[in-house]
Amino acid sequence: MARPRLAVIGGGIAGVSLAARAAADFDVTVLEAESQPGYHSTGRSAAVSIECYENEVVRELTLPGIPWQIQCGARQIGCVTLADRDHLGMLDGFLARWQPVCESLEEISFDELLRWVPVIRPEAAVRVVVERGALALDPHALLESFRRMLQSAGGRIVGNARVSRLERHNGCWQLGWNGTGSDPATLEADVVVNAAGAWADQIGRLAGAEPLGLEPRRRTALLLDTGLNVSGWPLLHRAQEGLYFKPEGGLLMVSPADEHPVAPCDAQPEELDIAIAVERFQETTTLEVKRLSRTWAGLRSFLADEVPAAGFDPGVENFFWLAGQGGFGLQTAPGLSEMAAGLLRGADHPLAAVLSPARFTA
Repeated sequence: MARPRLAVIGGGIAGVSLAARAAADFDVTVLEAESQPGYHSTGRSAAVSIECYENEVVRELTLPGIPWQIQCGARQIGCVTLADRDHLGMLDGFLARWQPVCESLEEISFDELLRWVPVIRPEAAVRVVVERGALALDPHALLESFRRMLQSAGGRIVGNARVSRLERHNGCWQLGWNGTGSDPATLEADVVVNAAGAWADQIGRLAGAEPLGLEPRRRTALLLDTGLNVSGWPLLHRAQEGLYFKPEGGLLMVSPADEHPVAPCDAQPEELDIAIAVERFQETTTLEVKRLSRTWAGLRSFLADEVPAAGFDPGVENFFWLAGQGGFGLQTAPGLSEMAAGLLRGADHPLAAVLSPARFTA
């Protein structure tokens, strides 16, 4: 008996991981608008997995996937939170929220921090907390693990396939995009997964679904060559947010942790955000930034409650949402994809109602 046909729109980590998990039960085709998977958010991520991040739902989606991340080359890096004198209350709030559930969270002295990262200014770190278990991820290895899993199950990824037509005819979906020839390329599917990242609401409208109110937000990053051996440094960020930095290929990745709402696009950095990142970095450390090795920007797409949507649309038949992964798409991908594949098969899950797109359309 032929398997039902599944079309997954979006070849980032969300779409490819779900496609791989679903390929045992469906005949799967992933349609990616760019020439290769992972071009946008997946390829521009800070690539860390932090247990004490965002909210409890994100934590519940992250933890089951940690063994998969480790198999894909994740290594323990640690996540340090710095609090200056003006923001000690924010650190207290952070600890009150996360310390009861996170065993690897502990407070350390400034002297211990300085032995680890010898460039922190004392006024920037009156108190210091570290999550020891935080991981540095390998985005390429993670995406490739799911791509191989998909391919071995007979699934395929089609590049340069920006879907422009999505209609139901005779009980199934008809998808169309601009092909390489004179006529648009087409695909027929029984079920469509909307994993289009920042473009997910646009795809929803094509399908006749109510948009979920997805908000893409631009985030800036830059690479610094400090001349120091930073390979053993943790990820560091401020209790009041607005800055984080971490080792990246022998250099130091720095971000102002900006969240500028923008239309879906191929995000590019702006000079003001780069200047803000440099200024805050120099206020926090004793280093002087003289030259930037590279700058870039990416999109992080959030829903109103900063929890992703995973589930069938309540008003459009066989249209499945997988959207709103914010800044935690890589770290939740193994766990969220397994859960979402179960929902596609009709299974239940304790988080099904929490993640249901119906919460925005009821």
